[in-house]
Amino acid sequence: MRDAARMLGHWHRIDGEVLHGDKRGRDLGFPTANMALDRLHRPAFGIYAVLVDVLTGPNKGSYKGVASLGVRPTFGVNNPNLESYIFDFSGSLYGEHLSVALVDYLRPELKFTDLDALVAQMGRDSEQARAILADH
Repeated sequence: MRDAARMLGHWHRIDGEVLHGDKRGRDLGFPTANMALDRLHRPAFGIYAVLVDVLTGPNKGSYKGVASLGVRPTFGVNNPNLESYIFDFSGSLYGEHLSVALVDYLRPELKFTDLDALVAQMGRDSEQARAILADH
């Protein structure tokens, strides 16, 4: 992602409206803003450190986070989407427009045997993304 940013002159971004999902992230302690990936040339599926610009609504602004781009293999879902967990954010983003900059690729998506293993990995991913984004 950093090489792409150098060549493009900016971070690769995915823009779109926040859609209602299955609300699994909220139940796991990592509420996410879900965006469809229809008609996009998608980067590699996996986990990314991200910068999120909320372009509309009362929470308009710039935030840091971690995102999953892919099909959620642990849950057997096959429709790709982008799920962004915004650090230290509280509020609703349904129907708002986001621009998510993919800053760094952390790892490929994995299928976990249980939810405890998934939540533990999500915590590690969040820590790694926070460290990467500390200077942004």
